[in-house]
Amino acid sequence: MFNKFSFFTLAFFMVFLFNFSACDDSGSNSGPEESEKVEGQEQASEKDGEAGKTGDGQESSESSEVISSSSEAEEVTEPESSSSVIVYRDSSYYDAAKNTLTDFRNGNVYKTIAITVTKERECDEDEGDEEEGDEEKCEKEMVDTTLVWMAENLNIGYNIETAKSYCNKEDPEDCSTYGRRYTWSAAMDSAGKYSDATAGCGYEILCKARIPVRGVCPKGWHLPTRSDFSDLVEMAGGKNNAAKKLMATSGWKYEGTDNYGFAALPAGFWTKSGNADLVGSSAYFWSMQQYVQSTSLTRSYQAGIMNITGSYAYVEGYDKGYAFSVRCILD
Repeated sequence: MFNKFSFFTLAFFMVFLFNFSACDDSGSNSGPEESEKVEGQEQASEKDGEAGKTGDGQESSESSEVISSSSEAEEVTEPESSSSVIVYRDSSYYDAAKNTLTDFRNGNVYKTIAITVTKERECDEDEGDEEEGDEEKCEKEMVDTTLVWMAENLNIGYNIETAKSYCNKEDPEDCSTYGRRYTWSAAMDSAGKYSDATAGCGYEILCKARIPVRGVCPKGWHLPTRSDFSDLVEMAGGKNNAAKKLMATSGWKYEGTDNYGFAALPAGFWTKSGNADLVGSSAYFWSMQQYVQSTSLTRSYQAGIMNITGSYAYVEGYDKGYAFSVRCILD
């Protein structure tokens, strides 16, 4: 049997164990409310973390967009000098959408027109069936050729020695309406102002220029050939019918219908003495080809032109000392 001392000692020991166990549980466990709070905090922390990642991604994206926008803005707001276009004086610009030609030599802007001519294709010498008794050497074929013409007369000064261009001094609107009239040597750029190719092609000089000839035309354009004019006349109905169809609808003493947009203007011509003639009733245009060769040193060589009057349109030769209008064709 336990004595009193043993009983109290055992009781004290048991109380000590109980308290120790309670203290240990309270340090390692939490109640339901505390547990919920901790779980809530962990979930909130995870959500915040996910939100933080999403937010970082959006911020990065937005930041990238801002940088991109900033970069575009810098490009847009670059100094004008770094994005300026250098335009040379002896150059031109053809705008096919607007049908215009800008000649930067003097800033003039001309209307243009694309004209398609249909004609029989020329046969090559070696083309076709060469069997004996076969008369037809090649198949006949119709082909379309489109040329872009100036739809107004050229208007730029050219006055070097005998190469002259003329305006009516008594009419300040003359050249702005009709363009200048050029002697053949001026039309061909005989002084070599724009090209050496036709230097020396002047009055009373036999000139063998290679096609195409720029002459006095804007850079990238050239003078028509005789066949260019002949094709135009034939397309419009031939000598007896083409005039009205090629004439502008206003400015003439006669009625023009301008079926193709060529808009021939009645600029008339300047005589060898520099006097105007037939202004309002006729139009003459230089070609780049000499029409008649001559052995006479006192006679000028003839050059092909297209002469449009109220009734006729035809290609013929004329004295190179006269001054006629110039139309150019896109290279």
